[in-house]
Amino acid sequence: MIYRKEDEILKFFRDQHIVYLKRTRIGWKPLCEMNLTNSPYYLENKELFQELSIRYHENIEKGNLAPVYIKRINERLGFGVFAADKIKKDDFIGEYTGVVQIPEKDAGEEMEQGGYESDFSWYYLDKIKGGPDLEINGRLEGNEMRFVNHSDNFNVKVEHTIHDGYWIIFFKAARDIQNDEQLLISYGDDYWDEDCRERLEL
Repeated sequence: MIYRKEDEILKFFRDQHIVYLKRTRIGWKPLCEMNLTNSPYYLENKELFQELSIRYHENIEKGNLAPVYIKRINERLGFGVFAADKIKKDDFIGEYTGVVQIPEKDAGEEMEQGGYESDFSWYYLDKIKGGPDLEINGRLEGNEMRFVNHSDNFNVKVEHTIHDGYWIIFFKAARDIQNDEQLLISYGDDYWDEDCRERLEL
């Protein structure tokens, strides 16, 4: 099963009971009143974040995606994301969209339909002073980037910056990617710290 066209992908998301998001949605409302550019983490890395914002602003603002399609790999791995054309090193691939929220209390417990609540979550990039830990959760709302699989031999790199006042996560090409090559990213060591997850070879 391959999903290439926009209408095919939107129908695929509906069939999976996932709300399609072009941009991340803020679910923890107090965040809307905060100025995250005053945080120590942002100020310490201000030049880098400003450079990323300038370079990728238009792609982030418009919710652009590199040419990609979704394909079912097998029963155990489920779906993956593949290049529909050549993608050059450092090209913007897409924002990892989801809902900024407080993590569910049972995020580490296995769900009835398989997997874990935290399988589609990225930690929010900066600890909110006086506030709770937050995450960008793409399990029930997200886009194609939620289907990018893990590999130690990755070809996609994760980046983050502040856009429109909020931290966003986006993917860019770690090297030149060939047509029909699967997009793969490192989830990081923290993801595998819990014994419940098993690494599968792609």
